[in-house]
Amino acid sequence: MTTPSAATPAPVFLTRFIHKIDSGLDWVYRIFGYICGTLLLILGIYITYQVIMRKLGGPILGNQELVGGYILAFAGTWAFSYSLRTGSHVRIDVLLPLFSRIHPYMRSAADWMALGSVGFFGLITAIKSWEEVAESKCIRTNAEGMCEPALANTYLIGNFLPELWMFQMIVAVGFTMLAFTSFQWMLSMILRGLLEIWHKNSGGDVAELAADAEVMQEAASGV
Repeated sequence: MTTPSAATPAPVFLTRFIHKIDSGLDWVYRIFGYICGTLLLILGIYITYQVIMRKLGGPILGNQELVGGYILAFAGTWAFSYSLRTGSHVRIDVLLPLFSRIHPYMRSAADWMALGSVGFFGLITAIKSWEEVAESKCIRTNAEGMCEPALANTYLIGNFLPELWMFQMIVAVGFTMLAFTSFQWMLSMILRGLLEIWHKNSGGDVAELAADAEVMQEAASGV
């Protein structure tokens, strides 16, 4: 006769739930990272083709600067969250060894300050970008009282002049995602820390939470 398994403690259950949210978001960020990386690779091939054809006098495609700018606006901002979560962004760690020697918590404080600064930068830039989007959608009102959007000064395809707010919105969404990623990461770490204290004070083994974290991290990384 088998005995029923004990119920999962609340801190362990909530920690697993938070890790599942983090893993799901990491999966989304990874998809966007792959898409942006592919677009940058295509852009590199496209520019290389243009340069070679100019030298050889072969056929070239127009709007190189325009297309390149639009791709960079998308790929250069929507991949921020992936770079931040995977640690593939550039970070200056000159003072971190010194902080670790002074006090172990100083390095943690520096990491929190850096992550908070990234979130603050993304938030302020996102707010300003959305203001630009709203302004570009209605730069003036015509005689019929209709809003006229701002147009690009270069034709995209044929005689089509794209509206600027569409591409400005791409940048705004990218920085909004960066701010969300930073603050969500900080909130996740705070909640996991509080749950660890709760679990420890309840007589639980903290190693249970660490084991769950390793399993979730492997699942998110695709290992």
